[in-house]
Amino acid sequence: MVRSDRRPGRGPVSPRTARSAWGLYRETRRPGEPGLFRRLIAAPRLVSAVLRHRYPGLSRGKLLGFALLAAVYVVSPLDAIPDVIPVLGWTDDSAVLLWFVTGLVRESGRFVSWEAGGRPGGAELPRKGRTA
Repeated sequence: MVRSDRRPGRGPVSPRTARSAWGLYRETRRPGEPGLFRRLIAAPRLVSAVLRHRYPGLSRGKLLGFALLAAVYVVSPLDAIPDVIPVLGWTDDSAVLLWFVTGLVRESGRFVSWEAGGRPGGAELPRKGRTA
């Protein structure tokens, strides 16, 4: 499926996707924030905690929905740029994967802070089954 609103000279990778990835990198470089390596290691724990309803910062439905949408787009033969075009055909799929992974790694930073006892800003996320 070809988008008709694309301007000439603009590549298939959205500037928003690139800006989001750059923002994630800058976020990992801030003092006191979990680094990129720590976030990457925490991502599988985040997914496990979300699927078991142990992490209140992200719902299971939202995680599975976005993962499913990204997977369907990558596997689907209907793309913004057809996959039969070498290299260019894979860039839109790569942009979708980059978008999903960036969001997952960004959320894993919040998860690491939550595991340490609270989230950035000092307020602790509510835990299921606990009352104040």
